[in-house]
Amino acid sequence: MDNFKQNQTSTSASAGFLNEGSLEADVTRRTVGTFIAVVVAHVMVDFMGMSVWPVYKTLAGLDVAKAGWIATIVAMSGTAMQPLFGSIADRFGARWIILLGALLTSFALLLGPLADYQAALNRLLPTLFGLSGFYLVVFIILAAGRLGQDMFHPAGAGLAGSFSSQRGSMFLAVFIAVGSIGFGLSQIAFRTAYNNLGHHTEILFIPAAIFWVFVWTWCRPVEVLRTERISVIASLRSLRPVAGQILALFLILAISSGVLSGLFFLMPEFIHEKGYPAWIGQGGAFGLLIFGATVFMIPMGHLADRIGRRRTLIAMTILSAISYHAIVRLTLPVPAFVVLCVVGGAFLGTVNPLGVAFGQRIAPRENVSIVSAILMGWAWCLASTVPSIAGELYTHLGNNASKSLTLLGFANVVMVLLAFLLPKVSETR
Repeated sequence: MDNFKQNQTSTSASAGFLNEGSLEADVTRRTVGTFIAVVVAHVMVDFMGMSVWPVYKTLAGLDVAKAGWIATIVAMSGTAMQPLFGSIADRFGARWIILLGALLTSFALLLGPLADYQAALNRLLPTLFGLSGFYLVVFIILAAGRLGQDMFHPAGAGLAGSFSSQRGSMFLAVFIAVGSIGFGLSQIAFRTAYNNLGHHTEILFIPAAIFWVFVWTWCRPVEVLRTERISVIASLRSLRPVAGQILALFLILAISSGVLSGLFFLMPEFIHEKGYPAWIGQGGAFGLLIFGATVFMIPMGHLADRIGRRRTLIAMTILSAISYHAIVRLTLPVPAFVVLCVVGGAFLGTVNPLGVAFGQRIAPRENVSIVSAILMGWAWCLASTVPSIAGELYTHLGNNASKSLTLLGFANVVMVLLAFLLPKVSETR
């Protein structure tokens, strides 16, 4: 009888261990699936949305100054709401914010065929706020795509950065780096579809739909139960102890993103002035810059976790400033320019993820999404003024993209100085 009871106890314990092991395996599988789904969604979001606008304006022969103002107004109106979306994700969960954001960005794929209906749209629709019918429809499409991007980024970044307390920079770097693949390929894919499929870029809806179904199936984050639902204002108030540090990071990322967005916006015109082949200006240089950033982000995230986020961030602000001026000031043979774009992109693209990871480290754990929204949303909102500034500079400087970009690049000096003001923080939580 004693042996029977002992065997029964042993069997129950074994069953308990098996059930516990099975539960842990299910949680691990769900966590891995969610992370992969969020990364895939980031590829989708950055592939579509506003990323195709710089090359589309050139392909469709649009007015550069007007295109710059459209980019600024659309981007600012959406990015200003990122803290709201971040707070919603913190309070109610990130899943549906991520899914809806990825869906809305796909509207930008409708831009291609619209180029053939400019006259018809101008004739059928009234002029509103200085925009003809065609520009009005384009504005609405871009606004929907930008809204989707701004819904997704605080929730996606907050979720990616929370998978590990010790390797937050690494996970966030993977999230941003893989998403950058979509960003880097966007203009090349859009230009290829536009030129070879009779402007029918909407054909790209097919792969977008397949990816969206995958994200809908696998994006199942563990939702944290909160007994208290705090408002956006209350979330912002909770950041008062680190307000100065967040402000410095905000300005660093706003300058970095702004100068880079100006470079992307005028890239087709800049490349034409330099006498490089057309493919470099129509997505080639853009893709090379993003490729360099993508390859370098993950090693930099790992390095930041090992030697410190502040030290790594300061080094990257200095190297990114040098790289930017090398790109816009030097005229090189095509092979050398290709290498410069890859190397320059490696430095230019790492400031943002390192800054966001730094902000997530110094902020309260329960506010990672809203901090991500401030550093990725409001910073980008301020940065969104740059395309309009770049467009006006280009017009007033006699359609000279090189001079316009050189003037914009002086803001990098302020960025570097601000990086030295960042305080040292503990790398463990």
